[in-house]
Amino acid sequence: MKLHHGLSIVLTAACLLLLMSCSKEPEITPEQAHHHGHEHDGHTASTLSLNQGEKWQTDVPLRQGMQSINDAAMSATTDFHHDALTKEDAAELAKHITGQVDYLINNCKLEPQADATLHVLIGDLLGGADVLSKQPLSSQGLPRIIQALQLYPDYFNHENWSGLSHEKN
Repeated sequence: MKLHHGLSIVLTAACLLLLMSCSKEPEITPEQAHHHGHEHDGHTASTLSLNQGEKWQTDVPLRQGMQSINDAAMSATTDFHHDALTKEDAAELAKHITGQVDYLINNCKLEPQADATLHVLIGDLLGGADVLSKQPLSSQGLPRIIQALQLYPDYFNHENWSGLSHEKN
């Protein structure tokens, strides 16, 4: 289990490094990237932003990746709410999220400001996945992932988004 935990940390760090290397920005630590946002072509995105009051357009890889993350997170919510989310299931979900973020980074083609907004959500997805892999029932794990997924359709035009219903059962 310790090896799997170490692999999760390495995967999360690798995704953050890949995320940062895909942009033309100064080198910053993963903590700075999450807390202070990213700069893209002179635009700072420390918070989520709209495209002049409108949602950002999406592409097929973004829609596929985010829907996959959403569906996987949705399948874990009942167990989470019943304090039954196992460490193994949480680790598998965290691995899925980091894999999908990697897919987004490698395949998603957004304009710089939309990309910067997406990076804010990605930071929360990866941060939540990291905590989830260590502490399955932490309020900073799956709930943080769910919050990012609930914010996503407020900022991105994802037609036919089947969002996460976050209700206690």
